[in-house]
Amino acid sequence: MKRETQNLLLLLIGVAVLWITLDGTYLRYVKPSLHPYLLISSIGFILLGLIAIARDIRRGTAVHDHDHDDHDHGSGRTQWLLLAPVTALLLIVPPALGAGAASTTSPVQAVSRDPAADEPKQYPFPPLPADPAPLIPIVDLVDRALLDSSHSLDGREVTIRGFVIRPKDLEQRNPDSTEFDLARVVITCCVADARYVLVHLSGMPEAIADDTWLEVRGTVQPGSAQRDSDETPTLAVSDYQRIPKPDSTYERSH
Repeated sequence: MKRETQNLLLLLIGVAVLWITLDGTYLRYVKPSLHPYLLISSIGFILLGLIAIARDIRRGTAVHDHDHDDHDHGSGRTQWLLLAPVTALLLIVPPALGAGAASTTSPVQAVSRDPAADEPKQYPFPPLPADPAPLIPIVDLVDRALLDSSHSLDGREVTIRGFVIRPKDLEQRNPDSTEFDLARVVITCCVADARYVLVHLSGMPEAIADDTWLEVRGTVQPGSAQRDSDETPTLAVSDYQRIPKPDSTYERSH
C-alpha cells in the first residue's frame, strides 16, 4: 500500500470515529462508558495521520513511493477500496437493534446455568428504592425474578421501559392480539454481543405495534420466571404510556 493511502486511511479512521463519538451515533455500536476511550483514540489517529502526512511532504517520501509503486505494481487503484468501510461509517448510519432483528439474535441468559443443577443459585439482592413504583432496568427485573432469594419483587410495583415485541408466528396468526413482550437489547461491550431480554406483559387492553416504546407499571407474578421455559417473568400491568424512543436504547449487563 502506498504511503499516501496509508496516511489518508489513518486520518479518515480518526475523523470517522471522532464524528460518531461527538454526535452520539457511537451509542448504536458500544456502551456509553467507552465514550472517553473513543474520543482519545480518534484524536490519536488524527494526530498520527497528520504527523505522517507532514513528515512525508517534508521529506518527499510520498512522491518517491508513488513513483516506485507505479513502476512496480501499476496504478494500485484497488488499494483505495480500503477506504470504502470508513466512508460507509460516515455516510450510512444503521438503526439501533429493535424488534426486527430479534429473529436473528438469541435471548439474553440472565444466569449461567449448570446442566447438572435444577435451579440457578439464588442470593439476596439489594432492596428496591423506596419509591411507590421505582424505575428499574428490565435486565435487573429479570435477574431479581430468577435469582433474588429475598424476593424483593414480591408485592412491589415497579416501572420498566422498553419496546414492544411479539413472536412472528403470533403476529401472523393474530395481529390484533394483546399478548406481547416488552424488550430491551442488552450489551456487555458492543452490539456484537447484543442479546434481547424480555418481560411478558399481562393485562394489556390493546394491541400495540412492534418497536413502540412504552413505560409500563405493574407487579411481577411470583415464580413466573421459573415456570417459563425461557425464564421470562410476567408483569401484571396496572398502567402504561407510550414514550419517545430514547437516545440510548441499549441496557448494559452486569
